[in-house]
Amino acid sequence: MGLARLLGALPKDFVLTLVDVGSAGGLNPRWQPFKSVVSAVLFDPRETTASGALGRGETRVYPVALGDQAGEAKLHITALPNMSSFLPPDGEVFGRYRKKGADAQIVRSETVPVERLDALAEADGFRPHVLKVDTQGSELLVLEGAEECLKSVLLAEVEVSFFQRYVGQPVFADIEAWMKRHGFELIELHRLKRYRAANRLGIRHSLTGDGQRSGRVTYGDAIFLRKEDAILRAAAADDGASVLRAAVALIAYGKASLAAGALEKGG
Repeated sequence: MGLARLLGALPKDFVLTLVDVGSAGGLNPRWQPFKSVVSAVLFDPRETTASGALGRGETRVYPVALGDQAGEAKLHITALPNMSSFLPPDGEVFGRYRKKGADAQIVRSETVPVERLDALAEADGFRPHVLKVDTQGSELLVLEGAEECLKSVLLAEVEVSFFQRYVGQPVFADIEAWMKRHGFELIELHRLKRYRAANRLGIRHSLTGDGQRSGRVTYGDAIFLRKEDAILRAAAADDGASVLRAAVALIAYGKASLAAGALEKGG
């Protein structure tokens, strides 16, 4: 079955609510083919004003950061802007790797508003089905402020670090344990990035030519799926909508076989 045929077979009132925390650049390209059935809820504190609407085929942008409590927080802007974080970069750690010490230098700080996802979702009446969190080290704080929302989440994408690059940063093991306690299983590690060690010899690449990346695996995106029995229980209570949403989310992440399995068991 082609993607267009699949989307055409969905119920007319089908909607999948995607919450993207740290959505610099707008809606992720993986969701463009599904845009007609997605209600995209984007969070980026660098936006100046709120915009858009909630609903099928709509995009709503909130110009705030998310965390475990409402208030304000200091955002550390780094020389390489996409390394900016609410946590201070660990200069000693970044300095071990090629170019990263300079990239992680703080050039200025900004105070930005912070909200809890649970509070905003309750106030504005949305329930996320897919949650993406990419906030350069503060991902666990975002999740801790979204425990109620997680009850409706079927698939989550969380950026994880395999060692502590920012001061006080939770690492992959912390995130995985937290998600497991909340009923999710790891199904994929995606977009793995590596740092090359700084060295006076100037060596950057593998010397063996075997295709292995020369460097230390540093961070990537962990994809978590709600446990199958929980998805099926939710589907039994909502006329199968949860299985359809899980299947669409899995297809968006390239997991067509898992989507087919879910549809067979939930049909």
